[in-house]
Amino acid sequence: MFNNISFIGMAGCGKSTIGKALSSKLSLSFVDTDLLIEARFNQSLESIKKSNGYEFVRMVEEEAILGLEKSTKIISTGGSAIYSEKSMRHLDAFTNIIYICTPLNLIKERILEDQERGLAVPDGMSIEDIFKERESLYEKWAKQTIDGRLSVDTLVKTIVSLSNG
Repeated sequence: MFNNISFIGMAGCGKSTIGKALSSKLSLSFVDTDLLIEARFNQSLESIKKSNGYEFVRMVEEEAILGLEKSTKIISTGGSAIYSEKSMRHLDAFTNIIYICTPLNLIKERILEDQERGLAVPDGMSIEDIFKERESLYEKWAKQTIDGRLSVDTLVKTIVSLSNG
């Protein structure tokens, strides 16, 4: 019996990539909450943030997560999901929350490749500051932690063994 999974972690840690790969391998439903928000507003997260502010992005992220049900087997959350106690309690009720722990230097490399990430943080906040602020929250909510430096295939195999064990 496969347990529902939600991924948390910094932008660039691999939540969407690993979620899609796991979903494909196991033929299970997958939802990326960032994509739900973008589809709802027909805009990128960065555009939504620029026009409405980061607090608005966090609010709609919470709405997206609270709208998820047990039928969704694999969930990739936005990096700021951990700021919402309601969201995290909701996910905790029906998923195994897995933190993809990825070193700051690797996060920075990956984020630099995609400047339009729509990070839901105040303007001017550095990636280092975001990382420091969020790390303890990711650790607080994680039921399990995996190493984001490993290959997608290795992580998928690890998650399958964790979920079936």
